[in-house]
Amino acid sequence: MATRMLKEIFVPYTVNAEDEAIGRDTLVIRRNGEPVAVVFPFAEYQALMAQPLPGDLGFEQERAAFQHLLPDLLQAHRGEWVAIVDGQPVEFGPDFSSVIAPVRQRFGQRPVYVHEISERAHIHKISLRSARHDHLA
Repeated sequence: MATRMLKEIFVPYTVNAEDEAIGRDTLVIRRNGEPVAVVFPFAEYQALMAQPLPGDLGFEQERAAFQHLLPDLLQAHRGEWVAIVDGQPVEFGPDFSSVIAPVRQRFGQRPVYVHEISERAHIHKISLRSARHDHLA
C-alpha cells in the first residue's frame, strides 16, 4: 500500500508574503546547496492532497481520460481547471477550489481527476525523505 506523508510545521523561517513569486512559482529551499524543502502554490498543494494515491485504478482511468480529452479541452477551455469523473469532464472553473467543491457535493468521494488545462504537465513526487515539484514542458 502506497502512502503519502506531508508534514506541516511552523518554524521560524521568514518568507516575504509580498514577494510576487510566492503563490506563483515553486521555491526550493536549500541548505549547503542541497534541497531541504519546497514551497509551491497553495492551489497545487490542494490539488495534490485531493488526488487519490497512485495505484488507485479509478484515479488512473480518470487521468488517462484527461490525457485523451486534452486536445479538445485545450481548444475550448485552455487555462481553466477541469474535473473528470467516469471519463467525462463534469466541472470547469478558474481554479482548483472552484472545481472540487461542487464535484465532491455531486459525486462524493468517488475517484476524480482535477487538473489545470494546459500543455505543461505538473508532476508531484513526494517521498518520506524529500519533496520535489517538477514542471515538465
